[in-house]
Amino acid sequence: MKQLVKQTIKTRWAIPLACALGLALTSGCMTRMADCTVASTKNVKLDKLDLDALPRTKGVEGKSTQLMLLGLIPLQGLPNVKDAMDDAFAKGNGDLMIDAVFYQGSWWAILVSQNIISVKGEVVKTRPAN
Repeated sequence: MKQLVKQTIKTRWAIPLACALGLALTSGCMTRMADCTVASTKNVKLDKLDLDALPRTKGVEGKSTQLMLLGLIPLQGLPNVKDAMDDAFAKGNGDLMIDAVFYQGSWWAILVSQNIISVKGEVVKTRPAN
């Protein structure tokens, strides 16, 4: 009976300790980098352009990521703003972003981590379909 009680006490602490350790080793954060009224990586002529009359897609998010092993060995190229914006343009079928908000963040687990650059906003199509 004494041995059963000792095992119960050990088990009682093992589960919360394992949960706390798991939370400590897996975490992440996102930081707001910049806000832009108008942003693009494409050549866009803004003269004689009525943005209110053009087709737009709201709530588009583009990402650029880099996966790393042990926090030191990159498995992909560096994340950058151009790739994040081009991803958003592809998702929103456009070439100009209005009210763009840029974020930078990362998450990590025990052996793997990821750096992220993200952009969110409204994508506007300024060029006619060919």
